[in-house]
Amino acid sequence: ASTPAAMSSPAISQQLPPWWPKAAAIAGGAAASLLALRLLSSSEGAAAPAGKAAAPKAAAPVANGAAPGADLAAKAVQECQAEAVRKYVAEVGDKLSAGVGQSTLDSAGELGKYLAFKDQYRTRFMARPDVGEGQLLKVTDWYRLTPEDYDRTTFHVEVDVRGTSIEKLVNGADGKALSVYATNDPAAVKKFLDAMGLDPFALVSAEEIAPQEEEGTVVLTTVEKLFTQYLDLFGKPTREFLKKLAPFAQDILEKVKIAELTLERKTEEFQDRQARAMTFAEYLMEFKSLKIPLDKYVELIPTIKQRVYSICSSSDYRPGKCQLLVVREDWEAKDGKTKFGLCSSFLTFVRPGQYCVGHSTHSVMKIPDDTTVHIFMAGLGTGLAPFRAYVEQRKYQKDRGAKIGKMTLFFGGRYSKQEYYYQDEFDAHEKEGIVKCCNAWSRDVPGKKVYVQHKIKEEEDDIWEQLGKPGSKGYFFLCGSKQPEKDVYKTLLGIMQSKGNMSESQAQAKMEELQAAGRYVTEVY
Repeated sequence: ASTPAAMSSPAISQQLPPWWPKAAAIAGGAAASLLALRLLSSSEGAAAPAGKAAAPKAAAPVANGAAPGADLAAKAVQECQAEAVRKYVAEVGDKLSAGVGQSTLDSAGELGKYLAFKDQYRTRFMARPDVGEGQLLKVTDWYRLTPEDYDRTTFHVEVDVRGTSIEKLVNGADGKALSVYATNDPAAVKKFLDAMGLDPFALVSAEEIAPQEEEGTVVLTTVEKLFTQYLDLFGKPTREFLKKLAPFAQDILEKVKIAELTLERKTEEFQDRQARAMTFAEYLMEFKSLKIPLDKYVELIPTIKQRVYSICSSSDYRPGKCQLLVVREDWEAKDGKTKFGLCSSFLTFVRPGQYCVGHSTHSVMKIPDDTTVHIFMAGLGTGLAPFRAYVEQRKYQKDRGAKIGKMTLFFGGRYSKQEYYYQDEFDAHEKEGIVKCCNAWSRDVPGKKVYVQHKIKEEEDDIWEQLGKPGSKGYFFLCGSKQPEKDVYKTLLGIMQSKGNMSESQAQAKMEELQAAGRYVTEVY
């Protein structure tokens, strides 16, 4: 593998648009690289620079070199990924505003040889080369579902999946979820880079993060993109991180301080730091004598992992769209500061026209193939998501002449006025006879807390007839926070006993039978 050397070539400047260095500076060279490749595609290939006729095959700034003989499915995914990037570049290219000096823009030309001599280097781009299935998805809708002054931020977000490899793999009613890869807050990353004296526009290898199968491939990005898109800079470190960090401290006292935090006698201090939710960034900025080579950060800090969200839409009902129901996660650290989840915060501030990386993921929440069976659904908070997709799927089937069975939704929240997500939609579906809504609001009436298990008990006759009675064919699904699942399960056991005249052991056996048959399904977190 090799890294690009600085060079100036008329072949580059003549064929690239004048705003290309600006795009390279902002997008880490990524979007600009692909555009350059597209603009150069009509030429027969410029001559390679002196001494480079046998140059290694390369990808810049980030790439995914497909191994020879890769199967057709993998190639199809790569083609969709490349097309998504082309659309992105075509849309944002002329709108970019670097906000940096000309000297910085000029330095972006280091990427030039990988762009101008595409036949020799086979330059490609991927949004996240370490995520093989990752697709660049455009956000097309975002709106808040809870009031602005409410203590929970719950919202709806939509991405466009038309033309992507996951277009047919994001039906929330068909056992599909969406894995989303967040990016760190750019302002917080800038603050960190400034504190550490790191050049945000310097090129850095990402091969440690995204090793490629094809021999001779190099994977490059910029420092700013490395810390924004790849490394979990604001995640919570373990003691293993401190063990790896200590050797980079130049001051002996700081070296000892870091090393001591890994010892048993310093467990209380380390746990206190954990309780205050100290991040990798805070540790790195705390110890001023740290001298960490640029290529070592990828060994110290793990990459940003996916966050999986239930899909709240049916892609049959809403072709080309994938919609999510999300609540911003927050908690109070020991020092009293409010902390927020990385991915839910990322989605909180993303807006239509912006992009995210995601891919389809398996979920157990799959609507029965038989459209006529009765479906009972218990959605707790944002656990409502897959059941909105279920209802949309049944609506789609009904509109096309299919006979559909009954649906009963038990939705649990605190206040009806603030937390009845998609109320207008569910009211319309209920009016049409597609679903019966049995909502439980735990704080609407002072002194009277109503939970989903209470509403489930009220429907015990139907539940016994469709779920417990011999020969019944109904299904029961539950999605949401883990704790209420125990109460729901206990209520269902009671229904089996009271309505079916079963003993406790017989009711337990019946519930286990339903679980084994896939007729009692839960997805809790």
